[in-house]
Amino acid sequence: KQKKKGSMLFLLLITSYKNMMKVVYVGDNRNRGNFGCRATSTALSQLISEKNEIVGVVSGKYTNFDNGELFFHKIYTKKFYEKLGKIKNWDSLKTGFYLFARMIKRHKYFFSNFDFIGYDLDKSIDNLLRCLPANPNLKEFDLTQYDFDALVVNGEGSFIFATPPWRECLVEMMLMHWALKMGKKVYYLNGMLSDDPYTATNMKTIEIAKELFAKCEVVQIREYESLDYAKKYFSNSHIELRPDALFTWYKYINDGFNINNGRYFMGPSGATDSTFNSYDFTKEYICVAGSSSLSLETKDKDKIVMTYCNLVNKLKTLKKEIYVVEVCEGDYFLREVAEKTNTKLIPIDTPIIAAGKILANARAFVSGRYHPAILASLGGTPCVFMASNSHKTKSLQELLKYENVVEYPVLPSDEEIMSIVQDTSIVIQGGDESRDKIRNRAKELCDNAQTISELIK
Repeated sequence: KQKKKGSMLFLLLITSYKNMMKVVYVGDNRNRGNFGCRATSTALSQLISEKNEIVGVVSGKYTNFDNGELFFHKIYTKKFYEKLGKIKNWDSLKTGFYLFARMIKRHKYFFSNFDFIGYDLDKSIDNLLRCLPANPNLKEFDLTQYDFDALVVNGEGSFIFATPPWRECLVEMMLMHWALKMGKKVYYLNGMLSDDPYTATNMKTIEIAKELFAKCEVVQIREYESLDYAKKYFSNSHIELRPDALFTWYKYINDGFNINNGRYFMGPSGATDSTFNSYDFTKEYICVAGSSSLSLETKDKDKIVMTYCNLVNKLKTLKKEIYVVEVCEGDYFLREVAEKTNTKLIPIDTPIIAAGKILANARAFVSGRYHPAILASLGGTPCVFMASNSHKTKSLQELLKYENVVEYPVLPSDEEIMSIVQDTSIVIQGGDESRDKIRNRAKELCDNAQTISELIK
């Protein structure tokens, strides 16, 4: 009997090992300051790794709209790039050339002769391979270096079909196309599919995505509006609905460890005297953050700061401590808001679990940010939402089963700010009953999101 048991266990281990795939993970955004990028990228990586081995990572640093370092022109040969790469101090010189080219081309630098990526994905791959010797920072894109079985793309928020196209979307599609050409499985997971509220729907990008998605093992999207979008444009694909991978962090946010003050977790920019003396999370407080579409709404920083100063000051009439939360690089303006309104700041370099617990313990969270709102919801914190760069803050409310789905403008007027304050007061009055309802729904979504790992097979 003992021998039979041992043989069966050995057989089980061998079978499990054979089923394990070697995965290249695309869109690992943990090297960005953004709370959501750091958190959901980690959560998805954990799910992938449950039954598979990640053998290569393409980070979000160079898939993003501007990597700040690319040296490329379509006329140069591979030999020329090889010679450049051998020049002493080429990295420093390359930055100078890049900045010079940007100055000449101004807003027409990307998707021009100076960019390797474009709508022709095969040509984009050739361009990339040709210029790699002079751009070693892009080496992680080279799929030929990996011994892998499958490519997993962290769809997150990069597939917004804007005009002109999002560069990140085209780069990720190039890698999907490349992996398929190599005969590898491709999985698009944890994704949002959306129009851009500020530009026309980009049908050219959609047509390319349609062809790629049809060849994917699965296209997993994270909320209902993305599901409707997928059915409209990508009905020829294997579509699955699962909540965002970040919901699986319910276990971390609710592990019983409390963040009571600012002493033990603040990053370098938050290590001030006031952090030690006056950050008290045992008292009731409200968190405020920005929106992912502020930069699209206006370039007038003074207007943004003035609006948020007004919002913060009006929220203070609720007699709760206010913390402004710099959840993303785009929320850097909140430092000025904090200074002008004498309000405490939770900085962007706060460790992500600590940041999540702070949001999850707030009485309310006022924001146009998707993933920080998920972190807040994991602890039962009710959110008052502003709009974003897509449908995501609206669809998150639907996913969490909010009774009243409301989205305030990115830059609310004085009258709208008063409505935000009133709504914030109402959700706080909901008390433990309201918080339990949100937390319980988050737990349901956590259990569902956990099944993302089963899609990779």
